Amino acid sequence: MARYGLAIDPSRCTGCYACIIACKSENSTLPGVSWIRIEEKEEGEFPKVSKTWTPVLCMQCAEMPCEQVCPTVAITRGEGGIVLIDPQSCVCDGAGPCLSACPYGVLQVNQGNRPYFRDYLTPHEKQDYEVHVQGAVEKCDLCYHRVVAGMQPSCVQACPSKAMLFGDLDERAGDLAQLVSRGQAKPLREDLKSDLSVFYIDKGAGKGSGVFESGLPTPSRF
Repeated sequence: MARYGLAIDPSRCTGCYACIIACKSENSTLPGVSWIRIEEKEEGEFPKVSKTWTPVLCMQCAEMPCEQVCPTVAITRGEGGIVLIDPQSCVCDGAGPCLSACPYGVLQVNQGNRPYFRDYLTPHEKQDYEVHVQGAVEKCDLCYHRVVAGMQPSCVQACPSKAMLFGDLDERAGDLAQLVSRGQAKPLREDLKSDLSVFYIDKGAGKGSGVFESGLPTPSRF
């Protein structure tokens, strides 16, 4: 059985926010709700200063801290180990214990169908916003609907610098599994033992691996 995951190389990320725009376009999230955030970090002193951008999203933990405190069993794992939230079962109205349980702060709450344009919803917004339940908690699900259809997550497809690699962690010969097994891709926080599926490339570790050189190859299924 597959276990889907990501490897993200912050050294390749240019902070263009294409992943965030692609995510919002694909999933029609409400205004103010983003399933990805970009953390900016500046290092060094003038004139030798460097800046990195790190996309942060749901880590798809096997040992889910959010699920362990959910009172309504709204948080489950779907195909490929992807963590899902059932909006119809989420009844805490934005005050759920899952929000504080997530160590990465990636859970978002729907605060209402606020329009982008003045005081009305466009026909497109009205149709797409119906799936986003008021007060329900949401997060990245790796574009689950795309993955089960054999496609890549929208953020991976949209990234112009090829800073994201999507694949099957259980496919030992695959690029993603190889990066993790060699220790080149590691959890964002190694102090947390939640058996996650999203990893980050150590600085410079992607060079020479053949994976982050000429663009990320597409796994065999996708």
